[in-house]
Amino acid sequence: MSTTITEAQWENRQPEKLDFLRPNGFRFMIQSLPKVTYFCQAANIPSINLGFAIQHTPLINIPKPGEKIDFGELTIRFMIQEDMANYTELYNWMISLGFPENHRQFQERFSGQAFRTPEINNLDVGTIRRTDLPEYSDATLMVLNSNDLPIVRLNFLDCFPISLQGLDFDVSTGNTQYFVGNAVFKYRMFTVESLLAT
Repeated sequence: MSTTITEAQWENRQPEKLDFLRPNGFRFMIQSLPKVTYFCQAANIPSINLGFAIQHTPLINIPKPGEKIDFGELTIRFMIQEDMANYTELYNWMISLGFPENHRQFQERFSGQAFRTPEINNLDVGTIRRTDLPEYSDATLMVLNSNDLPIVRLNFLDCFPISLQGLDFDVSTGNTQYFVGNAVFKYRMFTVESLLAT
């Protein structure tokens, strides 16, 4: 008499860990923005979408996997310092990428960020990797367990900012409300790595 999988392996198929993921159990870091990193209050795990092809038939069309992966945008929220140091940190990065006045704005960032990647200072331009260049910076989102220990690491490769939300000053507000900055990043891809011992 045959036995179904459900009857034979019910106990073995039960999850061992019954803890749930907390929305406030995280730590976000981005190398080029130490001040923004320190005051970060929120970060997201972006969506991931897989494109698909359609196989046409005389009856219904059949979807087939195999198109390109599309990664959603990385969004963070951070408290803005009174002297706007962390806001300026992100603002300067975006200005250097767009260089609205002259090309020196990009060149100044390259020289100003050289200390973060000292290994490329003496390399030939043709040998420099994309991830070493100052317009990009890798970011990390650490997921924490109930004891605030990192258990999962998400690595965002080749990040660069595409949006920094504006700030609206208003004297009509009664209680003191501190400004919160919102920034959006594009990146090449992200990876998910478990830090639990197997």
